[in-house]
Amino acid sequence: MKQTESKRSMIEATELDTTTEEASTNGHDEKWKVFDDDQAFLRHILSKKPAEEIIEVPEWEVRILCRALNAESRIAVQQAAYDEQTKRVDYRKCFHMIMTSSCYNPTTGHKVFRESHRDTLMREQDGGAIERLALCILRLSGMLLSDSERTRKN
Repeated sequence: MKQTESKRSMIEATELDTTTEEASTNGHDEKWKVFDDDQAFLRHILSKKPAEEIIEVPEWEVRILCRALNAESRIAVQQAAYDEQTKRVDYRKCFHMIMTSSCYNPTTGHKVFRESHRDTLMREQDGGAIERLALCILRLSGMLLSDSERTRKN
């Protein structure tokens, strides 16, 4: 009986106090930019560059600039990774697509790999290096479930 009362009081104690919340600004607070000019609005959006990170690849003794996937590449990767039968996503099937889409030479800004490098990347190169780069790109693209999202999904 004491345990039930204790649990009930804990639940009651964790209820949110909504009396002190401020009125909603409907998404328009100082953090969010507002534009009266549509062209300025579009220029602002287009000026934002994808997330990027330079990754050291000791196996190759180089650094590679990884960028978040653009929309076209992201859709292609998502489609290639999805298995209709199992209803699961497995990005390992398309590491080559991820690599050719988003690995850049940090000095020149040019892509490092092309589709013609697929077989060499997937069959002859260190799998750990490939996986590390692909996972970085997926993380930058917001395509990996965080631990909290994984917990919520289960």
